[in-house]
Amino acid sequence: MGKHILLIGVSAGELATENIEQSPAIVNVTALKKTLLTEIEDLRDSQVITLINPNLRQMRHAIALMTYRCRRGDLCLIYYAGCGVLDINGTIYLPASDTRLETISTTAISSDYIRQALPSIKEDLYRVMILDCLWGALPGRHTLMDAEPSLPLHLADCNCALLTAMGSPVHPWPITDAGVSLYTQCLIDGITTGLADIDADGGISLQDLQTYMEQSLKTTSAQLVSVAVGCSSDNAQIPLLSVPAYAPEREYRRSIESYAHRHRGQIPLECRNILEFLRHQLGITLEQSQTIETQVLAPYAHHQASRERYRQAFTTALSLENPLGNPLKKWLRHLQGKLSLSYEDVAAIESPILTQHQPSV
Repeated sequence: MGKHILLIGVSAGELATENIEQSPAIVNVTALKKTLLTEIEDLRDSQVITLINPNLRQMRHAIALMTYRCRRGDLCLIYYAGCGVLDINGTIYLPASDTRLETISTTAISSDYIRQALPSIKEDLYRVMILDCLWGALPGRHTLMDAEPSLPLHLADCNCALLTAMGSPVHPWPITDAGVSLYTQCLIDGITTGLADIDADGGISLQDLQTYMEQSLKTTSAQLVSVAVGCSSDNAQIPLLSVPAYAPEREYRRSIESYAHRHRGQIPLECRNILEFLRHQLGITLEQSQTIETQVLAPYAHHQASRERYRQAFTTALSLENPLGNPLKKWLRHLQGKLSLSYEDVAAIESPILTQHQPSV
């Protein structure tokens, strides 16, 4: 099955800036793309198109390009994160960065547009749309937050299966501590853990995804209501996204990667106790666990060595000339690039050293 995936995140524009202080849209798209490319078998980077704060023309072009590339037996999946708008008839509007609320019918992507744009083949083509939105109603209000999110009884036909969720007035668009919206985090967790493969047949079908999202959201306190339209057809049971079979070594490696990322290359004692328990349960030998840990921690050790080399270089340069002249500054910037250190790395290294070496007045 060919796969064509379009990920759209809109955190800019009139609707976004007026209605939410910190949009998770861009973080959502980044995290979901990484998950899909890591977890879904046989999915290539060229099959996943990402749009960050696109204008209307760019969104239309990307949908048209997906339509052109789709063939029988393919999956066409559109994911959108941003401020969604509904009218009383159930028509969906997905704003672009240049959308105006007063003219939303012509400056946003509507479900009518999607219905006409996506291939109309009725057999052997799987069209799915996942919308993670701060939902609002169409006017006479000019802010989405004033409108209680509520779905019309019947959403307009958009020529594809639709998965989304409606928030409550208190939590219209709940966001996790990681900056990802709760709905997308549940989606990512389902793919990463394989739990979204409800029937454990090695693939995630529409029915699997609908069931998992509904069950997962019910376990939260955010009052998100899962909504699914067009997920009960004969094709709903067909696996669309293949997930790899459970492999003990891979799962153990992921556990180490998670702890190392969370603690910046360190594994605290309490985490080691968990890893040791997992090692026994998964049947991983001590030698295998040591090899996996060495491989996982190697980039962190290299990064730390690079930081230490820059710290020594900066300290030496400052002892030779304080404040630093242009030649030494240029050389340090060159060294920063050579060592692949970010500006955040450099700032964290330089700040305490500069404090200790304040030039005499």
